[in-house]
Amino acid sequence: MDIDKLAEVVEEMIIQHDYPGFEPRGLKLGLPGKLEGMSAKTFASALGHQSVFVKLAALRWFQERPGVAKAHLSSILGLIDSDDEWVRKEAIRTVEKIWKLPAHASGIVSKGLADESVEVRKASAKALGKILKRSVTKDAAVIDALRQAAQDKDVEVRFKAQKALRNIGEFVV
Repeated sequence: MDIDKLAEVVEEMIIQHDYPGFEPRGLKLGLPGKLEGMSAKTFASALGHQSVFVKLAALRWFQERPGVAKAHLSSILGLIDSDDEWVRKEAIRTVEKIWKLPAHASGIVSKGLADESVEVRKASAKALGKILKRSVTKDAAVIDALRQAAQDKDVEVRFKAQKALRNIGEFVV
């Protein structure tokens, strides 16, 4: 089965690159050529895999193929509620790359602005700046959430939220 092969290859890559201080969730190497023939359906199935590493590999695969990712948007959006902060962050980054999103997508991504993880909050603010700039309609609740994030305790989150607001013409000093 392709999903088992994908999981095996991801596990092998983690073992091969292991060293003291290595964070396997941060591994962003390209998948080997032997996996190139795998279908989008396999990677969509990988989004529901029990392994965080397989989910991350699938999300990063979809990031390189935003047109294909759009067909699996509901599964990707569902990962924004994951228990793992890396999965939440990469799901947001994947959504950010998809064009012509449905209106509800920005509301789901905006949940990341209140995340406990600074990295997820930063990714969410950055993504919303891009998503809202391309969007015809702007959700007032999302803009309010960005305004709150512009007051975040973390300077980088504040900066990214302020930049997002400037990108859509909503930042007022």
